[in-house]
Order: sequence, then structure tokens, then C-alpha cells
Amino acid sequence: MRHLIRQTARDLLFGLTLSLAAAVAAQPAAPLSGPPAPEIEGVQKACDAAIRAYSIDAPMDHLLPTHGLYVEGYGAVFVTDVNLIALPPLWGFGGHIAPGELKRIHETKLKRLPGVRQLMTQMLIDASKALVHLTPDENILLQFNFYGMEMEDRSGLPKSMSIQGKKKDLLEAAAGKMPAGGVSGILKVRVE
Repeated sequence: MRHLIRQTARDLLFGLTLSLAAAVAAQPAAPLSGPPAPEIEGVQKACDAAIRAYSIDAPMDHLLPTHGLYVEGYGAVFVTDVNLIALPPLWGFGGHIAPGELKRIHETKLKRLPGVRQLMTQMLIDASKALVHLTPDENILLQFNFYGMEMEDRSGLPKSMSIQGKKKDLLEAAAGKMPAGGVSGILKVRVE
């Protein structure tokens, strides 16, 4: 009789455990926070379009499309690769480029850096409006990796530039609630 009671108790406990496990498994998983994929993809496409439209007369060479991701607790991160000036296809093919041309390329890239920083700042401000599921205290970071030819003079030219800001500050800038020059005060810039 005791054996039968123990067996029945074990069977009941096993049945309850299975029922509880089935109930837990049937519960939907907690949704991920942050922007959904279509929001991130929209910002990626907007960044690519801004780079293509930067200068019709002297465009940048956009080497790789912008890639974005959401990091919970931090915010959204977007990375892209560019050459500060687009060179004609097969330019320099054959290994010889006149020193004067290399100097002109270098000077053009140096002059372009402040404008690229302004472009990146505007891209961040635009992203803050598009990322509606990002919390106000989370960050948006945009990084440009800069490439060039091996024979180029790289002095004074960074390998990358990152600019980040809090979404709430960027939204204030977008709404014009900041004094002139105030945008630079809300951004963290890293140039390497």
C-alpha cells in the first residue's frame, strides 16, 4: 500500500512538473527592447543616401553600405566605410601616380574633413528622429572608417571618426532648441 501511495505521489509530482513546464514554454518570450529591424534598416538606407548625396561634383567613395545594430542599454551604432574622395575607376592602375596628383588628393581629403564631420552630425540628428523606439537616454553613434591607397600620404588624415550623442539632445538640436554652435557641445567625437 505504501508503495502504491509513493508511486502515485511521484506520478502526480511528475505530472505537475510537466504541466508547469508546458505552461512556461507556452508563454511568449519577453519582447526585445529597442528599435525593430525596419527602423535600423531605415537609418542605414538614409545614411547611405546622405553619403551618396554629399557632393555631386566631388563625391566620396562609399565602399561598404552602412551597418547598424542596437545594443541594449547603450543605443544604436552605425558603421560605414568611405574614401574621402572618389577616384576614377582604374586610376593609378599600373602603379604610377604623379607626386603632384598624390599631393592634390591629400590636400583635398584634409579640406574635406570638417564638412564630413558636419555631414555625420546631420546624419545623427536625422537618425534621432527616425529611431522612435530608442529611449531618450540612449545613444546614437556613427562611425566612418576612412580608406585610401597604400601610396597616399596619410599624415593628418584619421583612420576613423566616431560621433555620438544622446537621443534626447539630438532631438532638441533637430527641433532648433539649441543655440548656434550648441550641437557640438552635446556630441562626443573620437578621431583616430
